[in-house]
Amino acid sequence: MPLTLAANRPFSFQSLRLLRWLRPWALKIGWMFTLAAMTGCSLLTRDTPTPIPTLARPLSASGRTSTLIVWLPGRGNTLADFDREGLGATLREAGVAADVIVVDAHLGYYFQRTVIERLRADVLVPARQQGYRRIVLAGISLGGLGALLNERDNPGAVDALVLLSPNLGDDDKLFDRIAAAGGPAVWAAGRDLQAGSVYEQLWTFLGTRSSALPPTWLFTGRSDSFGRGHRLFASLLPAARVTTIDGAHDWPTWHALWREVCFHSAVFEAERAGGRPAVPLK
Repeated sequence: MPLTLAANRPFSFQSLRLLRWLRPWALKIGWMFTLAAMTGCSLLTRDTPTPIPTLARPLSASGRTSTLIVWLPGRGNTLADFDREGLGATLREAGVAADVIVVDAHLGYYFQRTVIERLRADVLVPARQQGYRRIVLAGISLGGLGALLNERDNPGAVDALVLLSPNLGDDDKLFDRIAAAGGPAVWAAGRDLQAGSVYEQLWTFLGTRSSALPPTWLFTGRSDSFGRGHRLFASLLPAARVTTIDGAHDWPTWHALWREVCFHSAVFEAERAGGRPAVPLK
């Protein structure tokens, strides 16, 4: 059965190229799961309740800050990983005055075609209603892809994007075509935003609309398995908003990158400099 990441944007499981990504799991749990993956069925996914589950990590119990960080996890991550991996602790250590909401946007929501709508209806709209004046959407790996797709389908909903090792695809043939054309902007010119695979649609969006993105920061490791896409995307961003360190597509690299985000990046410059005024709880 076909899959989409958002309404009216169909794609096949192969086009998303998650089969290769899920192969280690499939080898462990049997051929029937491989078949389910190939056909796009949700046998490998968790339940997708509405509203989407979240985990709130406010800076203070007495009031909200004016900045909210919305965290989208990577493939296979859970809500508990935000605390387990010390991401919240790093924010506090750096003195970033911001609340956090971790969203359980796991693979099942992508399979069910509801991830962007659930993020909009259950997280972003309520956050504005609660008085947050700055929303930073941060995503790691699969979550980075989700953050970009949210901006494509829900433009203007957030004020900044922080992408850690985002999954921008690993289709070398597609990247060869983009490079041969002269880069994402030249390749995407005149293309239908809904034509081709999900990654062709994504790169058409990035190539034609990158100047309309909110302030966007890219953080990656030099040996990241999605590195080729990262380098192409970096060509569309101001150099000051691209950070590359030694590392791969793994937690040790992400820990180091997140420290860069929290301690040194301009992303949270205002929130580190004394913070933004709190909004009293109603």
